[in-house]
Amino acid sequence: MCGGKSGGLISDIFSSVENSMNAVQTRAEAKGNAKTVRSVARVEAEKARLMAKNNAGSARAAAAENGLDVDVGSAAAIQDEFISDGAYNAAIMIQDADNNASNIRRAGSIQSNSYGLRSASSAISAGARVAGWK
Repeated sequence: MCGGKSGGLISDIFSSVENSMNAVQTRAEAKGNAKTVRSVARVEAEKARLMAKNNAGSARAAAAENGLDVDVGSAAAIQDEFISDGAYNAAIMIQDADNNASNIRRAGSIQSNSYGLRSASSAISAGARVAGWK
């Protein structure tokens, strides 16, 4: 029934459609994964900032318990260091996530392009079969 040239034609058409759908799916997955990586990093960065503030508050309380003036000198410097370290760590987390997300998108794009080329090749093959060149 579907033997000979028409079987190859149908196979080429289905292959072209399948590869086109794979290309779209791959891009969508890469975009979603990249967004997830960025979202998780933002949450973790906010946790790091919050932890730094809590640690600074604990250090302030400990210094006050020991009778130190918490608004000047080394007690204030320690609090500032906790907070600045937390902000730095949060910024690094977000920067790393942006890097990873870019790599994920890039890999998805490369794979999607590969599927696109396979789809085009199958479509050209189907056209060649219709024209009688194959």
